[in-house]
Amino acid sequence: MTPLNNKEHAKLKVLHKNDVSRFKEQHLIPVTAQDFIPLSTEFPIIFVKNEETGQFTSVAMMGIKAGINLYCQDTEWSCPVAPVGFNNAPFSLVKTADDSDEVLVCFDEKSPLITSEAGNALFDDKGEQTEYLSQRTEALLRVANFTEQTKAIIETLASKKLFVAKALNVKLASQEKPFLLNGIYMIDENVLNSLSSAGFEELRTKGVLPLIYAHLASLHQITRLTIKQNEFEVKA
Repeated sequence: MTPLNNKEHAKLKVLHKNDVSRFKEQHLIPVTAQDFIPLSTEFPIIFVKNEETGQFTSVAMMGIKAGINLYCQDTEWSCPVAPVGFNNAPFSLVKTADDSDEVLVCFDEKSPLITSEAGNALFDDKGEQTEYLSQRTEALLRVANFTEQTKAIIETLASKKLFVAKALNVKLASQEKPFLLNGIYMIDENVLNSLSSAGFEELRTKGVLPLIYAHLASLHQITRLTIKQNEFEVKA
């Protein structure tokens, strides 16, 4: 990613379209807490664990098998809901230092959305950022804020030992034996129901309970993914 500069990139323009095929090989898409409720109607919302750091991340499962995003094989997004950070490309925010709150707006020079001919200008003739760039920057900051909120929520869930590893058997039409989904973490309902009144009240006052219930309800969408996987394999 390259830091955006009004002198070096004065003539830079961006095509405003969302080619989701860039995610075609990414079956797990990171999502924020703000995504849980709207996305739960379409995707399983699960958690994955970084084995090196022990940190959990919330993701939307968009494929049964690693390397295949069933929703992003074409360029157009056809689903009625999408993660809040799905339209950030080709931009991202990068901290100036690990211990700093200052960030730089960066862009992917190799992105097909970058152009010098057609598209939305990022800077005007005076080198000031355009309204388009201002709006894109605000969107990046909003998602970054959502991400920090989500990290805090996940830390709360982890502190109460609410995560449990699950291995799921999925029956695919192309395979005689069930396909094993592992590396998945979910909220343990037994632990949730065993929390003290104070612990449960803490989750309620922090607004975490609706997110937990959305996550649990979303697990029913694994059936939807299985159907889509079977349809995908028939077409392949």
